[in-house]
Amino acid sequence: MNTLSRRALLAQAEEQLQKAGTQQPRAEAEFLLSAVLGLTRTRMLAFADEPVTHPEQEKFWSFIEQKKNGVPVAYITGETDFCSLTLHSDSRALAPRPETEELAQYCANLFERGAAPDILDLCTGSGCIALALAARFPRGRVVAADISPDALHLAAENARLTKLQEHVQFLQSDLFENVSGTFDLIVSNPPYIPTGDLAALSPEVHKEPRLALDGGADGLDIIRRIAQVAADYLNPRGTLALEIGEGEAAAVCALFDGHRWEGGIKKDFAGIERFVFARLK
Repeated sequence: MNTLSRRALLAQAEEQLQKAGTQQPRAEAEFLLSAVLGLTRTRMLAFADEPVTHPEQEKFWSFIEQKKNGVPVAYITGETDFCSLTLHSDSRALAPRPETEELAQYCANLFERGAAPDILDLCTGSGCIALALAARFPRGRVVAADISPDALHLAAENARLTKLQEHVQFLQSDLFENVSGTFDLIVSNPPYIPTGDLAALSPEVHKEPRLALDGGADGLDIIRRIAQVAADYLNPRGTLALEIGEGEAAAVCALFDGHRWEGGIKKDFAGIERFVFARLK
């Protein structure tokens, strides 16, 4: 194996990923090489002519082969960054998306710094939203619920990794089934993809747990169940915040009685109506 520079290695990997149909071949090659080298992308690219050792090359090409087979980058590296936290990521839960990070930031902005809100994160998955909000509001109470024991184990690992285990209670629950008490905020990134759309999703998404993706015939099965009873678990003027699928905003808003709820839709950075916020009047 010849000794290659970072630049040359990235060029070869980009070509392979492009042929494999990867959507962002250059960016994903850079992420993977950065992970192998233990550097930020910025630092790795700033010294792009530095040589890459043979063991590092071998590890990098093993990563590229996984990527060519449709494995999400976060699963390959085993970690992802979310709201300044570094979290473990694997097939027990969805790999956190940038839009979910936006949801967490919108939710954090609902409260003043130093506040102590009571927060429930439904369908917590990797625990990313719950942990981000626990880090922002260490005096608050955060309950993170999920039906999947595997996802909850991953979330608990992430709580220990971020040293937030004393600030989040993890609960196995089919939505509100085992939840008690009331909250200032209920937030959820639930399954919202219509069943009929799943087959057309990218290979990366097919590596993720179907339980966290399949929202039923119209994508709203879980969202509908949350909307039906959320008011019973909210404090006065409490807020329900949901991540939703593209094109679902009007149907989701229609689930809320205008005499009881107020709120609206927020777009993500791509301009898609991605979030619904509903507040009790």
